[in-house]
Amino acid sequence: MFRLTGDVLPGFSRLAGIVYDLLGLKGNCSADVCINDDESMRVLNRDTRGIDNTTDVLSYPALTEIKDFTQKNYPEDFDPVSKSVALGEIAINADAAARQAEEYGTGEREVQYLFVHGLLHILGYDHMTDGDKKVMRELEEKVLAQTDQSVVVAVVGRPNAGKSSLVNAIVGEKVSIVSPKPQTTRDRITGICTEGNKQIVFLDTPGMFKPRTKLDEHMDRSIKSSLGGDADVVVIVLDCTKGITADDEKLIVSRLDSKAPLYVVLNKIDLKNYDAVYPILEKLNPYMNRKSGRSVKDVIPTSCKTGRNIDVVKSALKSECRDGGFLFPEDEYTDRPVKFIISEIVREKALLFLQDEIPHGVGVSVLGVDEDSTPVHIRCDVIVDKKSHKQIVIGDNGAMIKRIGESARRDIEGLLDCKVFLELFVKVRPGWRDRANILHDIGY
Repeated sequence: MFRLTGDVLPGFSRLAGIVYDLLGLKGNCSADVCINDDESMRVLNRDTRGIDNTTDVLSYPALTEIKDFTQKNYPEDFDPVSKSVALGEIAINADAAARQAEEYGTGEREVQYLFVHGLLHILGYDHMTDGDKKVMRELEEKVLAQTDQSVVVAVVGRPNAGKSSLVNAIVGEKVSIVSPKPQTTRDRITGICTEGNKQIVFLDTPGMFKPRTKLDEHMDRSIKSSLGGDADVVVIVLDCTKGITADDEKLIVSRLDSKAPLYVVLNKIDLKNYDAVYPILEKLNPYMNRKSGRSVKDVIPTSCKTGRNIDVVKSALKSECRDGGFLFPEDEYTDRPVKFIISEIVREKALLFLQDEIPHGVGVSVLGVDEDSTPVHIRCDVIVDKKSHKQIVIGDNGAMIKRIGESARRDIEGLLDCKVFLELFVKVRPGWRDRANILHDIGY
């Protein structure tokens, strides 16, 4: 994955991602970009190359050879903060791009061409010979000609299999809450991963279960909507610590009857040794080699906790992307409003710290977000079913609600990138999971 710093113009990150995929690069890398004028480029050329002249682009490679971008391969060039390998620096002459645009096209395209040209230089490409020049030029045109592609992926499975963890790991942001309790996800959360010209849109559905309340019915509709026709690809997440159940096999067979390609992710392999995981893979193998009908495209063992094989899942889903443009702007990672994400963060902390003290009857309604105040003032109601639950959520001398609020505030500050003052009020609303007006206020 590419990380750019400095004067990053619109489109640079997309182009860097295309180069990354096109060249089959692996690991995390970074490059620093600066945009200069004629005079600045002349000074830079003179100081670094001893040439008293301006130029359209300058590249300063930091690496002598290109291999997987890991700390082991590049101990001196690995940045522990960004966890990436520094490739070097690129200086682009905006004045030169404007002049070239008069002959070759728009100024935006010329700036993008110079960026790609400079990036290929720090990745080891050059144009000293006619052959090298041809290879580099063909790569540049191939990168600039790439069209935006996307795919919609439904992530389904039994409760607490790790569906939300998988989406968060691939997107790189928390778009769905994670809890050791089952049925943590209550709505169809859309997570968006955009790298280069490929965009993966995730529908993170609640766990498969039998609905009992109006809230359960809402969750059930989310699952059926995702599987019904919204998704181009289906990913079934299985928990390897629980083996393969008859319900898991039934789910796999039912999804093979649809047209959408099917992948199976065997999650939590960090909790089992190979001897325990292998029989599960062996049991899944017949679904990949069926004699009639469609087969599972791949079974991928993963650990969302350690990150093992998350890149393999991402690559598989990128291969399913098709032409048609992006479905969301490339800088978005979810389509849910900020209020909804805030409510989910608070609910996650309540589930985490309360553990088994109360059932799943906890909802969070965001009453207001005052962005004009400093720090940003946020008020939320934490909703419970019973009076006895209220005291548990508040805790002795308010210790529990304070703990929930402090942990949620840190995550919300990371989300909003600013200081936050978070107020939580515990309210009793008997049978709220069956009351449509309360579910609407919460955002379901």
